[in-house]
Amino acid sequence: MKKKITVILKKNLVSLGSVGSIVQVSSGYAFNYLIPYNFAQLPTKGKLKHYKMFSDLKQQKLDEIHVKLQVLSKKLGQISKISLKKKVGNNNQIFGSVSDKEIIANLFFVIGEKLEKKNINLPNIKTLGIYNFDILLAKNIQIDIKLQILPAFI
Repeated sequence: MKKKITVILKKNLVSLGSVGSIVQVSSGYAFNYLIPYNFAQLPTKGKLKHYKMFSDLKQQKLDEIHVKLQVLSKKLGQISKISLKKKVGNNNQIFGSVSDKEIIANLFFVIGEKLEKKNINLPNIKTLGIYNFDILLAKNIQIDIKLQILPAFI
């Protein structure tokens, strides 16, 4: 019997890898633990072909998402400043605060793409002025935009 054999993981294992990974393990570990407890399966031609097909589809989807994020970041990069009008009280204090929904609606009006609330990192804004906020699209794609709060005269 071989000392090392190849298996396809069915579940995430910290020591070995994630679902669908093809790993080499000792034969005893595979036949006494991984396969009986349904953590892994032996690779066959059909299973390897199936795994390759799914990994290719997954990679295609990731590439499409990456292209969409690049286009969105280019659109957001063209924006230098966003202005919002808020009702003002004494000492340039605004009533309430600026919410993520207002920012999302304003950005949707400008670029035509709807962002999610979790992507926007907005500071606590209670007075008039110019503030910076971040839009985090992915781990490596972050855009800084200025937000100008103006008084709304009714």
